[in-house]
Amino acid sequence: MFARSLVLAAGCIALMSGCAEPLDDETQEIVGNLVKAGFPADDIMVVDGKVYVGRDAEVTLAASREMIEPGKATEEQYRTNNLISASLTKICVDGSSFTGAFSTALDLAIQNYDELPLTFAMARTPSTDCSYTINAVIQPGVVGGSAGFPSSGLPYHTINIGGGLSSYSVDVIEHVITHELGHTIGFRHSDYYNRSISCGSGGNEGDAGVGAIHIPGTPTTAVVGGSLMNSCFRSVETGEFAASDITALTALYSPGVQNEFYYVRAKHSNKCLHVHGGGFTNGDSITQWDCLYDAHNTQWAIAPVAAGSQYYYITSRRSGKCAHVHGGVYGNGAGITQWTCLADAYNTQWELIDSGDPGYFYMRSRATGQCAQVNGGSLSNGGSISQWDCMSSPHMLWKMERVW
Repeated sequence: MFARSLVLAAGCIALMSGCAEPLDDETQEIVGNLVKAGFPADDIMVVDGKVYVGRDAEVTLAASREMIEPGKATEEQYRTNNLISASLTKICVDGSSFTGAFSTALDLAIQNYDELPLTFAMARTPSTDCSYTINAVIQPGVVGGSAGFPSSGLPYHTINIGGGLSSYSVDVIEHVITHELGHTIGFRHSDYYNRSISCGSGGNEGDAGVGAIHIPGTPTTAVVGGSLMNSCFRSVETGEFAASDITALTALYSPGVQNEFYYVRAKHSNKCLHVHGGGFTNGDSITQWDCLYDAHNTQWAIAPVAAGSQYYYITSRRSGKCAHVHGGVYGNGAGITQWTCLADAYNTQWELIDSGDPGYFYMRSRATGQCAQVNGGSLSNGGSISQWDCMSSPHMLWKMERVW
């Protein structure tokens, strides 16, 4: 969340001719990896030897390498797959250099996260039982902030908060700190596709060729002041999460089965739910296939529609789209395909019902009340998935197994 003019004055646009100093090998590799991952060259910046995308998200060498691993390149752009591990139960923030309004704002930003029912608590140091500690640093002469993305299941290690924010209210400083903490746990800008919405200028941050992965249940369009994760801030910010921010946090980090990626395995065939052909298009069929560690179209995120809801989105790791009853029609044999996850579309939402067979669930459509099944009890790769009246049959029972 740098002030754009300050960033452009302080550094140079990556890959642009005329930069005063050549990039070192590590920096050049990071820039090259980002270009391979699909980021536009004019949205990659090098400032004081550090590489940023989206004007405020610092990218490390490790994170850039993860972005171009096979099967990951298209998933990590705007709802990054570099999420933090559910094994982290307490994230601490070291703001020992923060005083006055900055100290107050840091406490309020931490409180924003800690008040929500997430897989992790958040606290300021000194504190006990910290799973990981993020360093909060004052960056003199900067209006805004910067951070980076998670890698290896850990948050990014540092948030930089501009000392120039001292001329703004505590609420605005709280807003910037909360925003940068959001980047450290994997959130992208909510107006990635048109930065001028919140910044007044700027274009699309890039779509890696397949579009941004939308977090289920959140708006697909951005408005000024509509999200704490908008690219740029206003002088009237309150420092509090918008409703869509809370929905996004809940979708990714609510306690329970939904916090990592899962194989959804049929009992009768031992094969997994998968997007046929690995497509990204609404309406692509969902079938069963051998469960493969390096095939993200056989892996799914399982997230509640809202905090405390009994209904879930079952979202493809590869495409970011949800398993849904095609057309939302009631009837035995209606096909299950993938579609954009929509809060008002009950055919993209599922209830997971304990079958009584240990570890296995029925997946019952909220729209139709019927259950997902492997059509005809097929044992073959490519066996189609449809809905049917729920019954005690092995080809209608599913086990969620975490991908390690």
